[in-house]
Amino acid sequence: MAVSNNGLQFLHELQQKLKGVQEELDKGPRLIKVKENALAKRQVELDEIKALHTAQRKLADQKGLQLKTNEAKLADLNAKLNMASTNREFDILKGQIAADKMANSVLEDEILDCMDQVDKLKSKVADAEKIVADAKDDVRKMTEQVAAAEAGLKERATRLLPAVAEAESIIPAEHMATYRRLVIAHGADALSSVENSVCTSCYVSLSPQQCVELRGGKFIFCISCGKLIYAPQA
Repeated sequence: MAVSNNGLQFLHELQQKLKGVQEELDKGPRLIKVKENALAKRQVELDEIKALHTAQRKLADQKGLQLKTNEAKLADLNAKLNMASTNREFDILKGQIAADKMANSVLEDEILDCMDQVDKLKSKVADAEKIVADAKDDVRKMTEQVAAAEAGLKERATRLLPAVAEAESIIPAEHMATYRRLVIAHGADALSSVENSVCTSCYVSLSPQQCVELRGGKFIFCISCGKLIYAPQA
């Protein structure tokens, strides 16, 4: 049975268009997922910085409380020093006071360093919050873009599906089962054009006889890749 190469070419073009529309539809959710993954990563980074900030503040508070306790201890030691009854007791208290003052001096430096770290982490938290806000905005924008494009793409797919079905009417009944298997296996690439006597799917050359038969409209499957082949018209 002779089959129009123009008809097969038209069918292939419709399948490719439908494939393109479906790929665009499938791409939308993937693009949104990429943005959502980026947001999740930024959120984790923000949570980690917030945790560090909280921990540093707690450490600063603990050291501040320790300093107050030490200062109260020093006040008590100074009171005892004033009431020392012996030189030995006086010297012991004086040495302990000197050691505690040195410890407090170190503790004060540590508190200042902690507070400096708290301020730096606070700034990092603010920066990370801005990054998260921007990432959320990216997700929102991408979701809106995909939703806006989806309606038009679905409408195109709705128009193309019956057009493909109608174009498939040129497939001879005895070859329809084979054609269907090819579509299931390769989708829009179930058909392949022949250019310069070569199948563009597997790049295997056709024999001169096959080329003559193909141009004459014979229904032919490639002997190499098995796809339905046709000679495209200029």
